[in-house]
Amino acid sequence: MQRPVPVSIFGILNIVFGVYALYSVFATLSTLAITGESKNEIVKIIHDVPAYATWVKCTIPMGLLSFALLVASGLGLLRLAEWARKLSIAYGVYAILFVIAVAIINYTYVLPRALRATFHADSVSSVPVAVIAIMGGLFGMIYPVALIVFMMRKEIVAAFRPSAPPPDLPSA
Repeated sequence: MQRPVPVSIFGILNIVFGVYALYSVFATLSTLAITGESKNEIVKIIHDVPAYATWVKCTIPMGLLSFALLVASGLGLLRLAEWARKLSIAYGVYAILFVIAVAIINYTYVLPRALRATFHADSVSSVPVAVIAIMGGLFGMIYPVALIVFMMRKEIVAAFRPSAPPPDLPSA
């Protein structure tokens, strides 16, 4: 059977988002490396709130896991491997739970400080932080939900099943 277009699209997107997850790990590491005074509200929160700093450090192995899951499943989807479809669904569930955790953490630690800082003249950069904290959770749910929905569609499931061999012809 020919690979359905959505499988190709999700295979490529999984690889692209996997590379982005790896980039995010390096961005997180560079953010953690910032020492001293910073006008960046996230850096201030990392230095001032140990629980948030611990969360940020925990996202590093989670990002590496996302990278591995996405790239492996993306390559597998492009090869029509059944395990890749199941791995994509598993990643979708993991990503939804991760987005929920990020939303809770952002709501608890980031949003209140960003909103407080918004009302101070010296911290104009807090407005984008507050917007990102809110919008990130909304947009973060789109891909994993779409991935799960598409990977469970009948025609997609059928594409991953090997085609049945033709029946033997009766001998004369």
